[in-house]
Amino acid sequence: MAERKRGGLFLLGLAALMIAGPGVRLGAEEPSRLASVRHALHLRELEVIIQVEGLFQHNFFELQDPPRLVIDLTTVREVSSPPEIPIGAMGVEKIRTGLPKTDTARVVFELSGQRPFYLISRLPDGLKVTFLDSAAGMKPPAPEIRPALPSPPAEEREPTPHAGSQAPHSRPQTSLLGACLANVHLADERFGAVFGEQTASALAVDFSQVFLRKSFWSLAAAVEYRHFSLEGRSTVTGQESRTAIRPLDLGLRVILEIGSFRPYASAGPVFFSYQERSPLHDTTGYATGISLQAGLYWGPSSFPLLKAKAFLKWTRALAEENGLVVDLGGIEVGAGLALAFTLF
Repeated sequence: MAERKRGGLFLLGLAALMIAGPGVRLGAEEPSRLASVRHALHLRELEVIIQVEGLFQHNFFELQDPPRLVIDLTTVREVSSPPEIPIGAMGVEKIRTGLPKTDTARVVFELSGQRPFYLISRLPDGLKVTFLDSAAGMKPPAPEIRPALPSPPAEEREPTPHAGSQAPHSRPQTSLLGACLANVHLADERFGAVFGEQTASALAVDFSQVFLRKSFWSLAAAVEYRHFSLEGRSTVTGQESRTAIRPLDLGLRVILEIGSFRPYASAGPVFFSYQERSPLHDTTGYATGISLQAGLYWGPSSFPLLKAKAFLKWTRALAEENGLVVDLGGIEVGAGLALAFTLF
């Protein structure tokens, strides 16, 4: 009787293992995603957070010519982080991500000539890699530092760009094309004397292209075209008169990147063309001056292609007609929308 009871328990346990076994394997093979790669530069260290959604294993090795630190994340089949992140600090030139295999994501740290000290720590949702300033004499704890060069794989495969739904994240957006409505307050009081007002509504279009990009800021070239007009009965002659003013701004723009916000400041030359029509006399001319502008772009992370824009601008340009010098510039306040994309 006792032998039959033990045999029954054995069969029940074997059946339970057969039922539970496939579930365990399916859970282990569930694909994971490399969600993001973030970095923060402190006084004497560079901290990089590799966030992974789902289960994963990791291994790392170093390569030379050029020097690189490579971290492979197995069972990770999707990558949402940008394929290239410029750093330029603590011996790390940049970080690249990609999928060398269908079930392995790879994070590559391109290092400078002098290999920095680094520390790799496991987090509940990823890894933390800390690079320390070797010049300051700081050395991480011995168990955490891996100075030896493990044997690299037989063949190194460069990270490949993500495919499918990850295409919008493959390249940083460096171009902005926008349209705005602005209220212009002209500086010269003679506009008020002639037309009875010194303000006008302007329609503006602008384009900017980033040509230098760093971790938290970028430098862009910008061009903006505006058009506004003043019309009414002259308080001097009593005749109907209409003046159209068309400024064209060129400038350099410094753009900061603070989360979803992109505050900016720009400066450069401005070129005015103007045309006045009246029964007595038509006048056409040109003037040059200077333009200063400060503004802000903002867009939700869920829809990065569209951004709202608000700005404040000051311009000054002197035109001379019949011995009279007129300031065509003034103060502008405006808002609009911009489309973000990558031109080149």
